[in-house]
Amino acid sequence: MSFELPALLWLETKHLRAELNFWLWAAGTDLDEARDVTERVYLAYLVVIVGAAVTACWLWILGLVVGAAQASSPQEAALLADLGRLIAGAALVLPATAAAAWTVRAAWRAPWIPSPPDVAWLTQQPVSIISWSAIELAKRIVVRAIAYTCAGYLVAAFALASAGGAPTLPSCLPYGATLGLACSAAYAIAWVIGITRLRLGRSRRLALTIVVLIGAAALVCVAAVLFTTCQNIALDLLHGNLVPLLGASIFFIAAILFAAVAARMLSPVALSSEAATNPSLYTVRRMAVYNPKAYRALTKSRREARRSPRIRMPRAQGSLAILARSSISLVRQIAVIPALIAAGALIAPLGAALLSGTLAQASTTAVILGGETGARILGAASWILLAINSSDAPRTLARVFIADTRNRFFREHLPVSTQVLFAWDVLPGLIVATLSSIAVSLCMEALGVSADKTFAFVLCAIALDVSFACIGALDVVDLMPKRVRLTCESATAILAVVIAAASALMPNAVPLAFWIGTVATATLAAVQLR
Repeated sequence: MSFELPALLWLETKHLRAELNFWLWAAGTDLDEARDVTERVYLAYLVVIVGAAVTACWLWILGLVVGAAQASSPQEAALLADLGRLIAGAALVLPATAAAAWTVRAAWRAPWIPSPPDVAWLTQQPVSIISWSAIELAKRIVVRAIAYTCAGYLVAAFALASAGGAPTLPSCLPYGATLGLACSAAYAIAWVIGITRLRLGRSRRLALTIVVLIGAAALVCVAAVLFTTCQNIALDLLHGNLVPLLGASIFFIAAILFAAVAARMLSPVALSSEAATNPSLYTVRRMAVYNPKAYRALTKSRREARRSPRIRMPRAQGSLAILARSSISLVRQIAVIPALIAAGALIAPLGAALLSGTLAQASTTAVILGGETGARILGAASWILLAINSSDAPRTLARVFIADTRNRFFREHLPVSTQVLFAWDVLPGLIVATLSSIAVSLCMEALGVSADKTFAFVLCAIALDVSFACIGALDVVDLMPKRVRLTCESATAILAVVIAAASALMPNAVPLAFWIGTVATATLAAVQLR
C-alpha cells in the first residue's frame, strides 16, 4: 500500500497536467514552453483572471437568486415562500433521479474505462484494482460534490430569502452539503453498477441494463411518493437541524465502502478487455477546439467500430443469398423505411380510393364535380399528381435492384436472370409497403367498414404496391441498348389511366381492374428487363 498511493498519484498528476496543458493551449500558452519570465507571468495572469471570473460569476448568480426571491407585495411574498419550499423539497429528489440516470448509463457504458497506456503501465506495477478504482472514483466524486453543493447552496439561498430570512453561509451550507453528499453517494452506487458491468463484459450488458432500468424506474417512483418527506427534510435543514446532514454523511460513507468492496471482484483481465481501442484519439484531441464537429464524428466512428453486429442473418446459398443481401440493405438503411411506409400507408390507399371510383359514387349522390364521370377523372388526375410528386416511392422500392444492375462488376458475376434478380431484390421493401397497406385497411375495418369492402381495398392497395415496384425497375432501362425508356412518372400516369378505365368498365370487379393494371405493368417491366 505504501507504493500504490504514490504511483497512482503520479499517474493522476500526469493526467491532470495533460488536461491542464490542453486548455492552456486553447488559451495560447503551454506548460512545456513556459520557461522564461514572460510566459510564467502570463500563466499567473491566466490563473488570476480565471479565479476572478469564477468568483464574480458565483457572486452574480447568487445575487440573481436572492434578488429573484424578493417580493413587492404580501401576496407575492406568500407565493414565493411556497415556491421556495417546493424547490427545496424538489432538489432533495435530485439524488434519486440522478442515481437512476447514472446507474442506467453505467449498466450500458461503464463510467470507468481506462486507456490502454494506463493499463499497460499499471499492470507492470504492484498496484491493486481496489486502490486504482478508489482513486478513479475519488476524483470524480470530488467534482460532483462541489458542483451539487454549490447548486444546493443556491437553492437554500432562494428558499431562505423567499421566506424572509438571511441567506448566510452557516444557514445555507448544511443544505448544500447534504445535497452534495447525497448526489456523490448516488454516483458511488452507479460506480458499483459500472464495476459489475465491467465484470460481466459486453455480452451480458443488455440483461444488466434491463434489470437496472426496472430498479431505476422503481427508485424514481419511490422518490415521487416521498416528495412530502423531502420537503420536511429540507425545512429541517434550513432551520438548522443537522440530523439529515449526518444521515447523508453516513449514506455517503456506506456507498464508498460498498464501491470498495465491489472493486474486489474486478480483475486486470476485465479492465484490459474493456480498455479503449482508440488511443490514437489522444493525438488528435486538439481538433475538438477548432473543429468539434469532425472530432465528434471521429469519436462516434471509432465507438461504432467496436460494436459487434446485433443481428446475424443465417448463411444463404443461390438466389436466397440475393434476398439476404437485400434484407440487410433494408435494415441498415433506416432512412428508407419511412419512404416505404409512406408508399404503402398513404399513396397506395389513396390510389385504391380515388382510382376505384369511391369519390365518384359520393359525388353522384351529392350531385357535385360534374357527376360520376367528372369525379372519376378528377380522382384519377389528383392521384396522378400525388404519385408523380412522390416519384421516389417506386425508385425506393426498387432501390437495391437499381444499384445492383448499375454495378457492372457485381451484376456480371450473378448467375441469375434480371427478372429473378428483380424479384429477390424488391421483396423486402415490398413486404414493408404491403404490411403498411394492410395496417391501414385494418384501421378502416376498425372504423366500421364492412369486411368485403376492406378485403377489396386491401387487394387494390397491394396491387398498387406491386405496380410501384415494377415501375421502379424501369429506371434501369437506360442502361440497356435498344430499349425504349419509359420514365417512372410516365409509367405511373399510364397505370392510373388504365386502372381508372378498367374500374369504370367493371364496377363490380374493382380489384380485378387493379390487378389487370398490375399485370400489364409487370409484363412491360419483364419485357424491358429481358
